Amino acid sequence: GIWDVFRHTKKPFVASHSNARALCGHARNLTDEMIRALAERGGVAGINYCAAFLGSWEKGEPKRSLISDMAAHMKHMKMVGGIGCIGLGSDFDGIMSELEMDGPDKLPHLEEAMRREGFTTSEIEAVFHGNVLRVYREILG
Repeated sequence: GIWDVFRHTKKPFVASHSNARALCGHARNLTDEMIRALAERGGVAGINYCAAFLGSWEKGEPKRSLISDMAAHMKHMKMVGGIGCIGLGSDFDGIMSELEMDGPDKLPHLEEAMRREGFTTSEIEAVFHGNVLRVYREILG
């Protein structure tokens, strides 16, 4: 798991499909402790668009991935680890649930939802591309 990655590297890394476990209890989501540790290392969590990682549903209830849920996970991660630890982990081609944001053409809708949650223009740019680019530049040189 993620703690093994922390033990084996001192560099930042990208947890590419990871949301906040405090908002959705899926085992692959990150606890607040994990988010803080990732942020301290300079790493980034790529928000997963899949409904199973965004919310909780009753058995048999259809799962729908909502942009507002994505923004809520980002807001939580920002409060826990700061803006520098948040990125996008779309996985458009591998999600089996219904997506409100089903392609890159919907990114303006995510931007609007983030603004409603209090994100600034520079924070949105960091989440959309800046944070992951920073990590890749540090790792790849």
